[in-house]
Amino acid sequence: MDHKHDVVGYAEIIERAKEDFGADFPMSTVRNWEKYRRAWVAKGSPTRSGLRPRETPMPEPVATVNGVPGWCWREIHAWLIASHRVTEPAGE
Repeated sequence: MDHKHDVVGYAEIIERAKEDFGADFPMSTVRNWEKYRRAWVAKGSPTRSGLRPRETPMPEPVATVNGVPGWCWREIHAWLIASHRVTEPAGE
């Protein structure tokens, strides 16, 4: 039985990206994705071109625990693939 939760924080994003995609992201990179998302929202969430998928900000957090944002892993998983930060695993 899989005991993983669907809401993940920074560390879980790093762990699951490694498990699911074999990708190694440093903590600073994952935190920068959130900083970029907040800046994007502060600018009024400008429309992103479909030609620049890497510029699509990460999904909005679904919860905050002790000031730390938490995201839905399914949304982060799809975003990592759509933004070309990882390649889709062969089995999917």
